[in-house]
Amino acid sequence: MSHKSCDAPSDATRACGPLAELPAAVPLPATAGDARGHVMRVLQERADRCGSVLGERVLADLLIAVSELFTNATRHGGGVTRFEVGAWAGEVRVTVGDRSSDLPRRRSATPAGGEGGYGWALIRELATEVTLVLERDGGKRITVSLPLT
Repeated sequence: MSHKSCDAPSDATRACGPLAELPAAVPLPATAGDARGHVMRVLQERADRCGSVLGERVLADLLIAVSELFTNATRHGGGVTRFEVGAWAGEVRVTVGDRSSDLPRRRSATPAGGEGGYGWALIRELATEVTLVLERDGGKRITVSLPLT
């Protein structure tokens, strides 16, 4: 099986932006499954343009990170207020905004029966870059970059 890769953006790609991204009019996803579906559409568009194929592990890591970002914004952040996805030559960037100005934190040891708490550590492990921005009008946005190789 042959795999093609878009390892480095061409000058044209650098000039016009990412290889694929969600159009501005896409509504916010209602569920983590919807968020994963949006990401899959962006990756399909990238594959159609670039001729690249993602490995199963890369895809699984990406979809786990998206699920955790979305779930954390819903569970701890008062709901998703922003969702953006862009696929560049060697990475995918996902931005999720929520209503809370509280920064995510790693779970500390808690008694058995505690609820959740490992998603942020997982996101940090999978991402090559994580950016947190507090919004002027409240809330925050988290952008993660994940490799496509």
